[in-house]
Amino acid sequence: MIKNHYEELGLKKDATQSEIKSSYRRLVKKHHPDIGGEKDRFIAIQVAWETLNDPLKKEKYDKTLFSAQQLSNFRNENWEEKVNKKKYSSTIKDNEVKNWIKNIYIPTNRFISQIIKPFSQQIKELSADPYDEELMNNFCSYITLSQKKIEKVDKLYKSISVPNSISSLGLDLYHCFSQVKDALSELDRYTQGYVDDYLFDGKEMMKEAKRIQSKMAYDKKCIIS
Repeated sequence: MIKNHYEELGLKKDATQSEIKSSYRRLVKKHHPDIGGEKDRFIAIQVAWETLNDPLKKEKYDKTLFSAQQLSNFRNENWEEKVNKKKYSSTIKDNEVKNWIKNIYIPTNRFISQIIKPFSQQIKELSADPYDEELMNNFCSYITLSQKKIEKVDKLYKSISVPNSISSLGLDLYHCFSQVKDALSELDRYTQGYVDDYLFDGKEMMKEAKRIQSKMAYDKKCIIS
């Protein structure tokens, strides 16, 4: 059975990158072998961190974990009850997918685009002189406005469950706006102390969000074609 790295770090499945990092640091200090911690537990924590901290590894792992949980649920369900359940017709399933794409995917993706598209220009303008008060105020306004949009995205995404037939697209959408959300947090930290590591992390997370967004556009096209 696949190891649950989220449980290893004491986290929920929807934990943010900041929460993952914070939990990892706390557990490392607690279970490090140099202070009497168990070696096997320490190694498990390291493996969990290396997987969840890497965007590409995390995306692949989340899909594998999701599939394993779905299979486990299927096996645990009483077969007779499953056979006797009223099945949705293909028309109902198609309508569920269309409804989710129309009311969740499209508006959510639109909000994400409103944050990602102007990002490069915002960074370019700020780089002219990060210590210029007007430029920094403009950048902070962009971050604040973007964070409000992400809050709307979060609520919107949770309002309707993702149809099982397009769970992969739903998971990608969640990963995409999570990357944007974490990126904005890192950028906000940068504005408070000019620590370049925060700026670098924010840029990388936005880049990853843009990559996922491009993948989603292709997958959506295949679904509706």
